[in-house]
Amino acid sequence: MSWRMVFVFCILLLLPPQAVGQEARPAGKSVILLIPEDTALPAMATLVASLRSSLWEAQDGPLTLDVESLDLGWARGPAYTHALHTWYLAKYRERRPDALIVFRSDAIQLALQLRRELWPDIPMIVLSEDERLWEQQPRPERVAGRWLHYDIRATAELALQLLPSTRRLALVNGSSPWERARQEQLVRELQPLLAQRGLELIDLSNLPLAELLERARTLPDDTTVLTSTFMTDPSGRPFVGREIARMFLSACNRPSFALHDTVLGLGFVGGALVSYEAVGQQLGMLTSRVLRGEQEEFLAPLKPAPVDTLTVDARALRRWGIPRERVPPGVRLAFDEPTLWERYRWWVLGALTISGLQALVAGGLVVERRRRMRAQAELLERQRLEKLAEMEARRTLEQLAHVSRVAALGELTASLAHELNQPLAAILSNAQAARRLLNATPAELDEVREALEDIISDDKRAGEVIHRMRALLKRGEPRQELHSLNDLVREVARLMANDMHLRGATLQLALAPSLPTVQGDGIQLQQVVLNLLINAMDAMADVPAGQRQLQVRTASPGPGQVELSVQDSGGGIEPSRLALIFEPFYSTKAHGLGMGLSISRSIVEAHGSRLQAESPPGQGALLRCVLPAAPTESSS
Repeated sequence: MSWRMVFVFCILLLLPPQAVGQEARPAGKSVILLIPEDTALPAMATLVASLRSSLWEAQDGPLTLDVESLDLGWARGPAYTHALHTWYLAKYRERRPDALIVFRSDAIQLALQLRRELWPDIPMIVLSEDERLWEQQPRPERVAGRWLHYDIRATAELALQLLPSTRRLALVNGSSPWERARQEQLVRELQPLLAQRGLELIDLSNLPLAELLERARTLPDDTTVLTSTFMTDPSGRPFVGREIARMFLSACNRPSFALHDTVLGLGFVGGALVSYEAVGQQLGMLTSRVLRGEQEEFLAPLKPAPVDTLTVDARALRRWGIPRERVPPGVRLAFDEPTLWERYRWWVLGALTISGLQALVAGGLVVERRRRMRAQAELLERQRLEKLAEMEARRTLEQLAHVSRVAALGELTASLAHELNQPLAAILSNAQAARRLLNATPAELDEVREALEDIISDDKRAGEVIHRMRALLKRGEPRQELHSLNDLVREVARLMANDMHLRGATLQLALAPSLPTVQGDGIQLQQVVLNLLINAMDAMADVPAGQRQLQVRTASPGPGQVELSVQDSGGGIEPSRLALIFEPFYSTKAHGLGMGLSISRSIVEAHGSRLQAESPPGQGALLRCVLPAAPTESSS
């Protein structure tokens, strides 16, 4: 055994190093794929998986696909481009692939320079979103490719067919260099349609994320949103497009359309959606033909890649109240679940048949007059008892609401004491000063007058605090009166101002001007605001001081509607608990009775609305209700 090993070792020493390297290299083709973004992004992951599968199916022997992510959307500047260039020159100087695949125009320019310095004779397959890629320079040799068209014009036309009342198109796009270049192309493609239909374009591109979400909440009613990509904002902060899409759809008040099939199902109505699986298949088939030695692809201009399909989400149609009859023929309808009638038709027909037979049998029975009278008397008695039970339940609810107000004010004892001590201490100080001024020779009457005015002002301030406390502690029958929701919120905010300061919380009021009045019991509505604010401050107990942000908003989302929302910066509500927080005696606090939110919901429902809870990711808890506005004299 030993002499054989020595013989083999001598043979290897006599071979040149290149021959040894060639023998050690596995047989088969080698391809390098340069993609502009991270492979973890859904679009890039789908494209790479589809491309790899297509290449393996088309090749007879083994094939190696090396994927390199350039992160061009998340990094900027010539220094980063130079660093990429230097890195790949060092990495692949001793390796020679059989083909080079590149996606997107900014990555294509970098790949052309690398190929020129490393492997000038290998074929290159490109996928460009710009059909005019070669207009500004001579086309390089041995380059084949496809043109990927993001059809914003077809998406806009589909949106106008589904929403014919549209008068404005809002365009959402990010701030990376590639996205800014795409913005110019998208606007250029939309201009003929805008001029033809007389539409206004609202530019929501190149905005910070917070400003984008805020503007999305207040878009005009006749607006339709077109989205492209959002990889970075003007600060250069990177984002994942799918997560930004979820946040945008949660904030946006108007229907939105997209260009990528990877976001289908998040809430977009639809669009001319590019299938990155189909893109990968076409690139794989083209690369396989080039690897087999076909030359005609190098001479042809960039051919379009027909990989986009007009698609509409049936669930989004139902959400925005868009009739199915508006969907044009040939448009793919995704998530089209059958209706209850289609799913249970035979069950319903069977139940109706049985019910009909029972009705015929019941119709044939003759009931004696005495039994009818007895049944009628029992029914009247039952109705009387039910009415008494309802009155007792209402009285119990009013008692619980009063107890809840007393308990809430009990929690604010320190704050209320501070609110009363300040004006009382000021009254005492001013009274003592006035006595000294009167005893002076001569008496300083002007300063005495100022001291008396301060005493009157402080007395009114203390009286207002006591008045607000008496109003909340007052117990009586509900009174239907007209109230300004903004004034009710401000009174509760003044009452709780010191308690919020003691807890390290900051209150932000965003009260809409010219808000319609609401009709109802002012004390009960103030109790709702008080319970929501106390609940929000309790939810932020574990948040570090200085980060406890509490926002109260009022708005008029539609004609005849007034909205109240309270949002905290706490840890939010677990999805499993959203349906339980309004249940009586359910509380997540060790000292809580679990009645505050339950009573608030009952009060809101008694005023013709419903209290809802949401927990946006990373934004704390949001509770809101939409109250009916009081009818005006003109409407009546």
